[in-house]
Amino acid sequence: MARKAGSMTNEEIKRGMEWHDQQEPGLLWQVRVAIPFSYAASKNHIYALRRAGHVCLRRESRAKRDEIVLLLRAALQGRRVAHNKVWIDILAQKPNHRGGAVNVLDLVCDAVKEALTIDDRWFCIRRLDWEIAKDTPHLFIGIGQESDEDAQVCSYCGMIKPLSDFNANRRLPLGVGRECRECRREGRRMANGGGHA
Repeated sequence: MARKAGSMTNEEIKRGMEWHDQQEPGLLWQVRVAIPFSYAASKNHIYALRRAGHVCLRRESRAKRDEIVLLLRAALQGRRVAHNKVWIDILAQKPNHRGGAVNVLDLVCDAVKEALTIDDRWFCIRRLDWEIAKDTPHLFIGIGQESDEDAQVCSYCGMIKPLSDFNANRRLPLGVGRECRECRREGRRMANGGGHA
């Protein structure tokens, strides 16, 4: 019944076509880094095919990713990053019209994941843009969070909730269960003959 209660809650809160009309999130903190642009960051140049048919990350692309990781770690030094949504801004300055800003997304997200040690399921793209810069093009990356509270997504209702809304479970990585107390409570109420609130 808790699963059914969660599904009903999820149906009530999910957004429709108007989701894009909402204002962008206000961030509590943000850091930005800049790195010289290179097509080694583009998904069209990231991978190489080896002799045995294995696909691997090109040396230049790995170096570019590692450079971004180091810059982000330095920018984040002393800052606590919550287990919560991470918003990413990317501006790709390119020397010509080859490739697009979306082509650098994979490599940047891989670098952010490595620098923050937060799963990329928490990543949201706030801004993604490009422009032509004939001389000294750069890749600008900004990351930030709108909350400093550790959170988890309830597996029943799909809502992001603070860890304090979940029962303790030391066997799981975050130390809490995957279903929020509200879904469990609503499920018990439904099982005892009560309706959905």
